[in-house]
Amino acid sequence: MAIKDDYKKLSELEVDEKVFSRPLLVLSFTEKAQKNGGSYVDVKVTDGYDKHDIKMFNTAASEITGKGISDGVVADCDITVQAFNNGKSLRLDDIRPTAKAARPVDFLVTAPIDVDVSFDKMVGHLKSLTTTEGEYTSITGLAAELLEENREAFVFSGAAKGMHHDIIGGLVYHTYRMFASATLLCQIYKSLDAKILLSAVALHDIAKIREMKTSTAGDITYTTEGQLMGHLYMGAEMIHDVAVKNPGKYDPEKVMLLKHMILSHHLNPEWGAVKGPATAEAQMLHYIDQIDAKMYVFENRFNDLKPGELTDKVPYGLENFVYKPLR
Repeated sequence: MAIKDDYKKLSELEVDEKVFSRPLLVLSFTEKAQKNGGSYVDVKVTDGYDKHDIKMFNTAASEITGKGISDGVVADCDITVQAFNNGKSLRLDDIRPTAKAARPVDFLVTAPIDVDVSFDKMVGHLKSLTTTEGEYTSITGLAAELLEENREAFVFSGAAKGMHHDIIGGLVYHTYRMFASATLLCQIYKSLDAKILLSAVALHDIAKIREMKTSTAGDITYTTEGQLMGHLYMGAEMIHDVAVKNPGKYDPEKVMLLKHMILSHHLNPEWGAVKGPATAEAQMLHYIDQIDAKMYVFENRFNDLKPGELTDKVPYGLENFVYKPLR
């Protein structure tokens, strides 16, 4: 049994509850200004189940560092749970290097699937669909090629920062579930071009390996390139580069449509889309993406709720509270 199993999840703590010497993996910490003057430190930690931000007031980052704390260290934390905006917030009262036999690996939050096997299944299926279509190779060949070129980063990366699948291996987990859904949907809606839809599903978030950086402790931060351009533009650029590297191999129209699907899968400009979906496959890609992202949030919140309970606030990424049915 892992050491994390000896303790209550942070999400299960009640208001006014205090815990002492709770071992947690420190992902990062940032000094911020308090409204009334002075500073506090926002410490991002994981209890091995989820990520949490806990705040230590009237202190500075240098004081945290002076205690021997750095990113990727397991620390013993004294925490008080406070009421905040009809919910709960965690106040960090003290922090120090752990005195327990706890290792960072004991607290890593990773995808609940074998990411290498799942990655290989996607690439294998894409290759099985790749044929010669007149003078061109199926667009699935481009998708498989781009995935294989970026295998190491793809299987390790998270899929988002502070949203869905923000865990080590989250990008494969998210993409693989979408790939499985798309495969079934193509059997129902036979007018869909399965080759281009599956290619777009496989590549829709591939540029997140450049947009974000996932640390060995599982902390996810944006890169400068990611902040300036975003993964939709960068993903279309990556597809373009493969096509240019293989002149005459892939149908220019299919390449254009694949780039369109990447650029439009966020649906609206206010959500980051460059254009809205103009093909059935592009529209379906958006819906499949939304289904898996939202289901991930529901699944995570269900882990924190007892039957008959509601979340105390609307989870980020959803439009309403989450209720866990009596079943």
